Amino acid sequence: MSFLKKSVRMRRTAVKEGFDNLPSGICFAGDNGMIILCNKQMYKLCHMLTGRDLQHISELRLGLQSPGADVEAIDPETLLFRFPDGLLWRFSESTITDEEGFTYTEIKAVDVTQLYYKSKELETENSALEEANARARRLYADMDEIVREKETLAMKMKVHDDIGQCLLASRKLLIEDAPADEYKKNCRRWEEALQIIRIADRSQYGTVSVSLENTLEELISSASEIGVTISIEGSLPENRRNAYMMIVAMRECLTNTVRHAEGTEMYVEIGTEKGEDRITITNNGRRPEKEITEGGGLSGLRHSMENMGGALRIESVPEFRLIALLPEKEDSL
Repeated sequence: MSFLKKSVRMRRTAVKEGFDNLPSGICFAGDNGMIILCNKQMYKLCHMLTGRDLQHISELRLGLQSPGADVEAIDPETLLFRFPDGLLWRFSESTITDEEGFTYTEIKAVDVTQLYYKSKELETENSALEEANARARRLYADMDEIVREKETLAMKMKVHDDIGQCLLASRKLLIEDAPADEYKKNCRRWEEALQIIRIADRSQYGTVSVSLENTLEELISSASEIGVTISIEGSLPENRRNAYMMIVAMRECLTNTVRHAEGTEMYVEIGTEKGEDRITITNNGRRPEKEITEGGGLSGLRHSMENMGGALRIESVPEFRLIALLPEKEDSL
């Protein structure tokens, strides 16, 4: 019998220790409001709320309505408080009934610090997402105008490049006193460039379809006519949009090779890097005496590539080098 009593006392002690060591705060009050059971965490929280030890449930309720100066009420309606140690606790009150029909008031306090801040992070992310969606909706609404601007820029770049090459070719022909057939070829190139300008004059936006009509072979041939050999390592990417922009970059560098560097060879490397198509262009001409200032051609090229999600880098030291990266996205041509 003594053993059974001792065993019961041990079980009660174990239950009480487990109850006291719960990470959450919990207390029970009888019908008269007197506290009949309260664990250590709840005593600690109540002391910070009220400034005294808890004896009656009304003291805790009053503390939740008007917490102490060191406790901040984050949301009084949901009984959410920030305590001096930075932790956030949410309180809740309920009524429970035991097997014998006696009712008790139960008040619990749960540490919701991590949940609260994760919720705030989610709210911030949702807000940023909503802002991004709003921008996307505005973008879609302005899509027609953006497409027209893109097409206009493509037309301007083509006119700039073609006229630049025509001028260089004309200069070369005059210096070398070339035969009449060469002059006729150059005249046809001038006619093509002027035709694009006439197309722009007939259209409010000057739309020109972005295509690969000017193939790589034609560019190499044009370069040869003005005394520049283009050496290419690698091949154009399957993505026609990226391939087109690489040809545009080569055309711009060809113009600059002759006009500024007085070079006779242009070197092109094409490959992929971390899921992006890459092109690097150098030449054998004079090295830049100072850092290159981007003009209309290079600026237009950069604008187009950045609009496509790509990047353009121009290096001046130790030699001129153009490096462009274009994402391998779905072909848009």
